[in-house]
Amino acid sequence: MELAIEEIAAAGALHVEPAFIRGYVDFDEGMFAAAHAAKLRQAAEHAGLGINAVSAHLDLSGAAAPDALSRRIGFAAGLGASFLITNAGPARNSAAIRKTIDALLPRLEEVGIVLALENPGHGQGDLLGSARMGASFIRDIGSRHVRLNHDAGNVFTYSNETVQPAQDIADAIDAVGHAHLKDVVSTGEGWTFCAIGDGSIGYEPYWATLPATLPVSIELPLRLRRPQHRDPQRRSAPVDMATIRSALRRSLDFVNSLEIAKSSTF
Repeated sequence: MELAIEEIAAAGALHVEPAFIRGYVDFDEGMFAAAHAAKLRQAAEHAGLGINAVSAHLDLSGAAAPDALSRRIGFAAGLGASFLITNAGPARNSAAIRKTIDALLPRLEEVGIVLALENPGHGQGDLLGSARMGASFIRDIGSRHVRLNHDAGNVFTYSNETVQPAQDIADAIDAVGHAHLKDVVSTGEGWTFCAIGDGSIGYEPYWATLPATLPVSIELPLRLRRPQHRDPQRRSAPVDMATIRSALRRSLDFVNSLEIAKSSTF
């Protein structure tokens, strides 16, 4: 994590979003202790980076979800983050998901953190299968502390390339509080994650729809692959640092170019 923070700062980013996602990295619930939050926050500040969001996914419909979510809220608060990002869970368990959120909503309000629910990139039958579905759920809760985290790359893969993110987000802008940008190259062999702007995601129309003040994070799961469009698989060998540096800098340059182009139209 310390090396990642140093490289992200060297690439010219302003913030870092720590991610605790099973299948991406190995971790246990002990990672969400206050001491770990303090150490991570100190490392980011030392590198000149802020922490605006943290991803720490879980299924909010599980029996242990309230306790797990409470730990993550405390961890996010310790990092000084404004957003805690997680998946929601299956649509068939919407009542249980809502119960978990309702139970922790006073805690979110107390510490001033927004719970940002993210649309998935694989599987089926999810509560947040589309932005429209997610927005309906968010509007029903009716709290500014519960919003959507719209993952542009996940829209493309979850729909098996039938929906681009600009189409998906159009009817849900009011419910979106944060966004993730990631990209995939689509070939006959499946999907390979790549630098933002190098793949099959239509980012120009997507960026044009985003509110100017919406916080976004670049996500580069370069170690994962999705052969034949199956669930993500983690390669056994790490990605070499030169490849990571190149993808990170190209992604930052591409997103900055999107913002410059957008600004020049007004």
